[in-house]
Amino acid sequence: MAMKPLIGITTYFVTDRELSERRVRGTAGQDMVMSNLDYSRSIDQAGGLPVALPVLDTPGAAAGLVQHLDGLLLAGGEDLAPNLFQQTPQPGLGPVIERRDRFEWALLSAALAKGIPVFGICRGFQLLNVYFGGSLYQDLATYFGREVPHQSAHLGREALVHEVDLVEGTLLRRCYDEERIAVNSLHHQGIDRLAADLVPAARSVDGLVEGFQHKSASNVFGVQWHPEMMTERHLIQRRIFHCFVGLSQAGR
Repeated sequence: MAMKPLIGITTYFVTDRELSERRVRGTAGQDMVMSNLDYSRSIDQAGGLPVALPVLDTPGAAAGLVQHLDGLLLAGGEDLAPNLFQQTPQPGLGPVIERRDRFEWALLSAALAKGIPVFGICRGFQLLNVYFGGSLYQDLATYFGREVPHQSAHLGREALVHEVDLVEGTLLRRCYDEERIAVNSLHHQGIDRLAADLVPAARSVDGLVEGFQHKSASNVFGVQWHPEMMTERHLIQRRIFHCFVGLSQAGR
């Protein structure tokens, strides 16, 4: 039996100070690695073997981890530090964890050097754009518009908030095999300037880029929505994980 592809999934770095009175596990003084299980469950259901990647400061740790991976999933989370895309903090910017930024930047560099598939979701999607030279709106409601309610977490993780059009000829179009799909929407930042190395693959009705792929490395792609949160109720969202795991298996 063929070994399942090993998929690394990035995680939250949560300091002891941030946990404060909300600690439900561990002991005072301990930092924590955290991840929601939606990512791992979606990868497992698609035939991959998920593994959580803790945020580490050790030199070479990112490259060492990537050596063992067949695919890298850049998960959602906090806002990216604006200095990564040559901006200063603006009103509306949320929490920033630069330690996580640095580690995921190193993971991405190592994954690209190895040539394994990379799938970015929400924050991970934005990280890919910034890594390749693009920029972000630090707060969509303030600097872009309110035509589409992009920050709709209050509706629940599975709520279908708006539609996106999938561009013909792209990986996303092939994965979903649909021209248009309905998605959830739990982000307050978004793509401002799309990096020159990336090709739009999905847009919302207000024109915001919600999906892309790399021009030459077609196994590097991302989406702004959270498909992992919808795979139990909206089965169409399983397709993108099957595509990602399939790419990771094929590249072994």
